[in-house]
Amino acid sequence: MGYQFLVRLSVAAMASLGPCAGVAGAIAGVVAFPAQRVPSMTVYVSDLDSPRVRSAQLIRGQANFTVEVPPGRYLVFLAPNQPGAPNIYGAYTQYSLCSPHDVDGQCEDHALIPVAVTAKAPHAAVTIDDWYLTDEVAGQIGRLLEGAAGGARFNSEPLSAPRFSEYPSEPFDGAAAPKVDFGGSELSEEDRDIVQRALLGGPNFAGHVTAALTRCGPTCARLVLVDWRSGRVLEPAPLGEIQGPLPCRPDEALLFRRDSRLLSISRVRGAAVATQYYVWNQITAQLAQGGEYQRTSQTFCAVAAR
Repeated sequence: MGYQFLVRLSVAAMASLGPCAGVAGAIAGVVAFPAQRVPSMTVYVSDLDSPRVRSAQLIRGQANFTVEVPPGRYLVFLAPNQPGAPNIYGAYTQYSLCSPHDVDGQCEDHALIPVAVTAKAPHAAVTIDDWYLTDEVAGQIGRLLEGAAGGARFNSEPLSAPRFSEYPSEPFDGAAAPKVDFGGSELSEEDRDIVQRALLGGPNFAGHVTAALTRCGPTCARLVLVDWRSGRVLEPAPLGEIQGPLPCRPDEALLFRRDSRLLSISRVRGAAVATQYYVWNQITAQLAQGGEYQRTSQTFCAVAAR
């Protein structure tokens, strides 16, 4: 079971992004991901002059890619393949050009940049390193993908729901795993082994926290957090047990990222799905609830059904 989740796109969209004739050039890129290791991703290259969107799959750890394209103008962006927070994208933007030369924190423009491929210049190079897109740019990307999928709706999340990019975490430079303090914990020996194994992968939440799931039944899990700065083990009482399964998208019951302090939990509540958002306070080392949104099961499953 994975512990770090990001984004899932619809089957209809994936089916619409196949190869086509007339390829005469290529866009080559490098992914600069905020975590230590690049997760499995899909790169999307959107033609500015048509609804066409091409894609390339990246396996875990792969930071380089090439997408063959005919002459034209393109927008380049990507999303990790793990299911998770909708509309969390990386992209080639004005920030990508500015950040290497940023001295005084002036790189605040996150607009997508067209990449030109011509007969005279058939190869273009980009670096995707902007993971803090504005809502406007994220919405633009969503519309591009919707158009490629024939109008299928990718995002069933409420527009006012918090976004992972809105709660960036501070970087953490610690290399050695912490000495875990299980004092006062009611975790069983089996659960403690699960936590210790999770620590081997390093922090996976809020910069310096490892989140692990222990079992409380066939479809029940409990969240355990380990603070790498103190070694303290937390079993957040407000979250309670994560009961499953969800009516669809079952691995989206718990969503979080290493570079964000936001965490969400989705549970079935009658005929609806309720998603609760929590924010990690890096000073007090506690989770605080940041909101709750409830949708019908039909709305929640809209993405998975397409």
